Amino acid sequence: MNFPQSRNFAHTRSHQSPAPIWQTEAVRAGAFIFTSAVLATDWVHAIAPEATIDSQFPYFDSAAERQTDYILRKLSQTLQQAGSSLDRVIKAHVFLLDSTDFPGFDRVWKRYFPNPPTRTTVGAAGLLIPGARLEIALIAVASDADIPMRPAVSDAPRPLTKKVEAMRAGDFVFTSGQLAHNAVAGVPPEAAGPDGQVDLAKQTVYTLQNMTRSLAAAGAKPTDVIKGQALLLDTSNEDEFLGAWRETFPRKPALAVTGIGSLLVTGTIIEIDLTAYTGDALRLPTETGSRGPEAIGCGELVFSAGIFPGFDTGEMPPECVVHAAYPHYASSIQLQTEWVLARLDAALRKVSSDLAHVAKAQVFLTDLSDFAIFDDVWRAHFQSAPARSVVKASPLPVQGARIAVEVIAVAA
Repeated sequence: MNFPQSRNFAHTRSHQSPAPIWQTEAVRAGAFIFTSAVLATDWVHAIAPEATIDSQFPYFDSAAERQTDYILRKLSQTLQQAGSSLDRVIKAHVFLLDSTDFPGFDRVWKRYFPNPPTRTTVGAAGLLIPGARLEIALIAVASDADIPMRPAVSDAPRPLTKKVEAMRAGDFVFTSGQLAHNAVAGVPPEAAGPDGQVDLAKQTVYTLQNMTRSLAAAGAKPTDVIKGQALLLDTSNEDEFLGAWRETFPRKPALAVTGIGSLLVTGTIIEIDLTAYTGDALRLPTETGSRGPEAIGCGELVFSAGIFPGFDTGEMPPECVVHAAYPHYASSIQLQTEWVLARLDAALRKVSSDLAHVAKAQVFLTDLSDFAIFDDVWRAHFQSAPARSVVKASPLPVQGARIAVEVIAVAA
């Protein structure tokens, strides 16, 4: 275990089979601890032997259950080393390779979390380790942090699984991901178009109305939302989502829009995840684009928007395009990663942070074969590796974009 910096910003690294990639198992930022996403690998075998089904007892559990148990045991150890525990988890991000694995995953989840945190669970288009069925990343409150944790319950449709709508931790409120369903019969008429047609704008409005009720139960308002994540099955109709989003949030939060592989409720095409801040130490950039601010500072933390090439213009930046005369001297993912990280650093600096103070990064790649080159560029920009999650995304809103990154940083 290694804490090379102050308690306010500290990295936790294990000496037992560390990942051969540039990320830290957990990073403390203020009162919060952010873990890297964990897959069921020991970094020696693809899938750790103890996370595989015993051939002598093939019907006693599933691959998803074995892998979930392995992952949560590793995350429990990581949190203990970093100064927290599973019972102080306030938020989880879960990516499933196949949504049919959800029941097995959820059975194990309930054993580890008798008092559940908020959770966003979606299907990834792909994971980094062959044979991996899922990956999990957590946000927890440090054990020595004197901030209360309070789950919220509203009159919105109840979650169908073991999670809570929203969790308040000090001045922050984290929500579970929500979809446009009524917990009874799937997508309700008010979230559908004529003759029950799929309608992204109406699903967005319905979901945000329910999330507003969840926020209120946690003591927050739409004007307190500082970060939103929209996970779409099809990003080509992003404009329909953006119209409904802007009507709900006149003061625009930082926003990440990403294409994902699948959702858990038939007929839904978007899942939304929100973070709110009710304190008075808000730092906004002086200029805001049409999509909202690229980063927002609140107290000790900074939340970025989802940055991908052309996110601000809708067109691929010229500096992200490999020159036709020099096709072997650069690659699209190299140029795009450099562009994204430079843009993120500039955005963070406007609200009193920078790349050196990133605690957690969520990375979406449209092609996992880009990972090795991406990781080399990443290393060059981070002397101390942040916690990180990497999954395959379905196409991003700008044609040709291969990478999207969103980060949480600590104020410098």
